[in-house]
Amino acid sequence: MLHRQLRSALEEIFGADFVSNALDQSDLAQSVIYESPDQFKEAVRGFQRLNYRDEQTEYAQQLDKSLGIALVCSLLDTSTREFVAELGLNYL
Repeated sequence: MLHRQLRSALEEIFGADFVSNALDQSDLAQSVIYESPDQFKEAVRGFQRLNYRDEQTEYAQQLDKSLGIALVCSLLDTSTREFVAELGLNYL
């Protein structure tokens, strides 16, 4: 249930098409996370600081597309979540 609620929230913020496409690109997400862990960390922390949907949507629109894909996959894709944990980048 929580996964479905999280996905619905991310679809509201990023758009349903973006979320679906992001989940099809988990390899890209993992590459971005591995190659740019500090930028990924900054993206996650920036997103976490926002409390309101309109702020989150604005942040998502300004976020680099590859970091947005990494953020979505780190929250919804099991293999990417495991990859983040293996790297010790659990900022969520």
